[in-house]
Amino acid sequence: MICDETCDESTREQLCITLRSVDNNYQVIEDVIGLYEISRQNAPTVVEAILDALTRCGLDMRDCRGQSFDGASNMSGLYGGVSALILKQQSKAIYVHCNAHCLDLAIQDLTNGCITIRNCMSFVKEIIDFIRRSPKRLNILKETSTEMSMPYTHLTPLCPTRWTMRAGSYSSLLQNYELGKTMVHYIYTLIYCSSNSACMM
Repeated sequence: MICDETCDESTREQLCITLRSVDNNYQVIEDVIGLYEISRQNAPTVVEAILDALTRCGLDMRDCRGQSFDGASNMSGLYGGVSALILKQQSKAIYVHCNAHCLDLAIQDLTNGCITIRNCMSFVKEIIDFIRRSPKRLNILKETSTEMSMPYTHLTPLCPTRWTMRAGSYSSLLQNYELGKTMVHYIYTLIYCSSNSACMM
């Protein structure tokens, strides 16, 4: 059983539950059985969602032989985490730290060791967040796109803990590079003119 939680575009917390199994020929099968909205991120709430999903699929927790999550304390905590609560119900469900998450953390540490790469990723994140977190700035970008007949590509947020999303995030910023420069110049002009009385004359 593999589970991970994330926040969607509408800021709702979603829990993704995936089951990994083998058939009679020992072929590995992976099935995503659903995304479940959860009200809290604590371990009991997550376990309740997992048990509900398994029940709906007609599966028994007693058949579980492994569980894999990230290293967050609510998931992997030795005493009160999801893995600990599931082990109380099925002692054979061995916890394994997600390999993809371990690789991501290793790559993150490696890139943080290079100042140039670290600064580049930081600038990309700040630029995208600057635009995306303000509906007004996002509208200015879209209006500028229409006025200049330049295509606008949806800006993908850069998540520091999800390495696979970074390429898409960089690409979205590069595709909007000229548009973004024009928008920043427009915003700078507005700020400068509002603080300079000569512009108002």
